[in-house]
Amino acid sequence: MSQQKVEWQTEEGFRQVVQHYANALYAVAYSILGDYHLAQDVAQEAFIKAYLKRETLEEPRKVGSWLTSIVRNMSLDWKRKRNRMVRLLEESFKEQELLNHLEREKHEPNEVVWQALNALSEDVRTPVVLFYMGGYSMIEIASLLELTTSAVESRIRRARVKMKKELIEMVEKNLREQHVGEEFERKVFKELRLRSALFDQVELTNANFMNSNLAQSIFSDAYMVEATFTNMNMSGISFRDIDLSDLKIEDAQMGGAVFRNIGLPPEDHFAAGRREEHLPLLFENCDLHGSTLTDCNLKDVKIENSALEGMTIDGVEVEELLKVYRMSKNNG
Repeated sequence: MSQQKVEWQTEEGFRQVVQHYANALYAVAYSILGDYHLAQDVAQEAFIKAYLKRETLEEPRKVGSWLTSIVRNMSLDWKRKRNRMVRLLEESFKEQELLNHLEREKHEPNEVVWQALNALSEDVRTPVVLFYMGGYSMIEIASLLELTTSAVESRIRRARVKMKKELIEMVEKNLREQHVGEEFERKVFKELRLRSALFDQVELTNANFMNSNLAQSIFSDAYMVEATFTNMNMSGISFRDIDLSDLKIEDAQMGGAVFRNIGLPPEDHFAAGRREEHLPLLFENCDLHGSTLTDCNLKDVKIENSALEGMTIDGVEVEELLKVYRMSKNNG
């Protein structure tokens, strides 16, 4: 597996990257999390994150080690979150049935394998899992982990010395049975299309988006009158040249969202002339702190029962304006 230069800008180029490194990311995630299903989920998420941040990769020849670093950091984050959850469960549930269930799990082969691997330090465990589970050579592992080949060989030898013979055989057999394939790749690209979706010159009147992830998506030159977004991740979403009349957005995460040219469509737009005037929008119970409104028509806009600390209009603090207004009103 060579560290080739890849073309990130096309789906086909990124598909080659996924095919090339899928089992590597899966193996690294498993070496930290000890759970095959969760490791697949984290590996898929790591590919998506890498694609969305592909411009930050300065040296394409190091794509393998870059991906490995991403999945490792994400796995460690998941592990910390899971450990907190486990502690909460231990404090909340003391029923004997739960304890019995956990005791039974300890004797399952996968649990025994993980206990053997978990006895190794992470810097030793990861090369072992990449070797047996990912099927990578010593040279390939060294490239992925930015180590020397001799260092990788030494760590795998140390692992074999530390584990008993019967455990080594069980670990090798169990790990070699774990691989990801076309289904893994399919899930990555299905989610990726949602994350980086482009809706350009589309009719979305009365469209209903629910329980979905539209982070980083772009809605451009679209007609979205009476569209509804409910329980959505819309971080970094972009709305450009849109008629959002009667748009409804509920329970959505919209940090980093961008709104440009929102109002009636221009004369050359495919939806031009459908409505005589733009209907007012309603923002209610929204966290808009740190947001910016630039070159907007705010005629007849109403702001009620809202926190205004630090809000400025053309550099003038709104609170100061209100103080002056209230003083003049009291004195008058």
